[in-house]
Amino acid sequence: MLAYDGGPFVTLPIIHTKDPNNNIRNVGMYRMQVFGPQLTGMHWHKHKVSAKHFNEYKKLNKRMPVAVALGGDPAYAYSATAPLPENVDEYMLAGFLRKKKVELVKCITQPEIEVPADADFIIEGYVDPSDELIWEGPFGDHTGYYSLPDWYPRFHITAITHKKNPVYPATIVGIPPQEDAWLGKATERIFLAPIKMTMVPEMVDMDMPIEGVFHNLVISKMHKEYAGQAQKVMNAMWGAGQMMFNKILVVADGDVTISNYKQLAQYVYKNLNPAQDIYFSQGPMDVLDHSCNKLGYGCKMCIDGTLKTEEEMADNLANIHIKSVTNKEQNFEKFPEIKQLNDVLLADDITCVIVAIQKNRKGHIKALHRELSAMPQMEGVKTILYVEHTVNAHDIPTSLWRFCNNLDPRRDSFLYEGQSAQQPGKTIACMGMDCTIKTKALDDFYRDWPNIIVADEATIQSVDEKWPNLGLGNFIPSPSLKYKDQVYGSGAVVGE
Repeated sequence: MLAYDGGPFVTLPIIHTKDPNNNIRNVGMYRMQVFGPQLTGMHWHKHKVSAKHFNEYKKLNKRMPVAVALGGDPAYAYSATAPLPENVDEYMLAGFLRKKKVELVKCITQPEIEVPADADFIIEGYVDPSDELIWEGPFGDHTGYYSLPDWYPRFHITAITHKKNPVYPATIVGIPPQEDAWLGKATERIFLAPIKMTMVPEMVDMDMPIEGVFHNLVISKMHKEYAGQAQKVMNAMWGAGQMMFNKILVVADGDVTISNYKQLAQYVYKNLNPAQDIYFSQGPMDVLDHSCNKLGYGCKMCIDGTLKTEEEMADNLANIHIKSVTNKEQNFEKFPEIKQLNDVLLADDITCVIVAIQKNRKGHIKALHRELSAMPQMEGVKTILYVEHTVNAHDIPTSLWRFCNNLDPRRDSFLYEGQSAQQPGKTIACMGMDCTIKTKALDDFYRDWPNIIVADEATIQSVDEKWPNLGLGNFIPSPSLKYKDQVYGSGAVVGE
């Protein structure tokens, strides 16, 4: 349990429910906060199939039987997280992965539900639609932030069984990379072919960087043949099952290797016109996305980094090669709010600058972006990422993680367009993206903003003391030490 978790949680539950109308099974994974010996929360999000089953039971005013499996073949836990179509049984995928069928048996107190015979533990029970919901959370989640508390159904336990010498499975989540990152990579590889065959035939490859925590950042490589094809891919991807939760989509083509992030960034920025190649849309978002103004609903962004056809080219855009921001210390003295400016990517033809800023007024970053983008020594910079002043702007993976989590693309993006001083008659464009925390006072943001996840001193000390006896090799200091200075106050929620 982390310092500000709402209580103990079951973190690898394989949850079984059935549609009361057609008896079709769903197997999902939703955390369970423990409230007592016979009571937990059932944290299924409104977009999930089990939540749909719950709504059907609510219409019928009937108790909903539920069974939770812990352990057994690891293929079960993976299949519960896989983005399968609703009409595909998760145990079909599990059987395919383990190369033998899954033996299912009926539960004792909830016989409507079948569970794997080789699970280590089975927790049987029900959810009653007539119950009052329970206040569940916060929970240090896989995004690296605390997911905030909310009202969820109560799960009443009617039986717990286990096999001899059972092993209780759990997982650790937090600031990436953690164990769940490799589940995401498995999904990326396994589901590339089905997406290509059924929805996006021009797709060549797909990558989900760890810093994007699954859904926030997806990179797609396509075989491009005509103008506007990247936008076709964009719309197809955002309409594909759980890909509807994707917030930032980057599309590339050609010979670029998209898992080589330096090569990818060079290719994308070479082809990018910030004024016309960044697209915004609105739609469903993951309930864990804290950057949205409204729970589960917000903005998406597509960055078209493909080689442009003649029809897609802008004739008047300046083509300026910038390798560094000249005299940056001297020129930025008049901006005391800028604590760091990282322009190291410019030397590699990646025209992005990262600025660590101490925001202190409404509209601050939008106004600052306009001033910075208009400076002659910034000509050629295509994007500026603004991160919190506590973040090391030279730590690119951390800055990228903050960018993916804290950005609501349409609300937090500011396009500057102006005339080029170096190439008269040509225009310049630079997109600024505000990746800082949002508050009511400075941003008119009326939701709670979660803190990042950092282990407390007692936990760090306990692990350090046990390390020599665990046989884990050379001592590795706690990753939390890197982030301690980035925590705001105490608690799971950032203060205003």
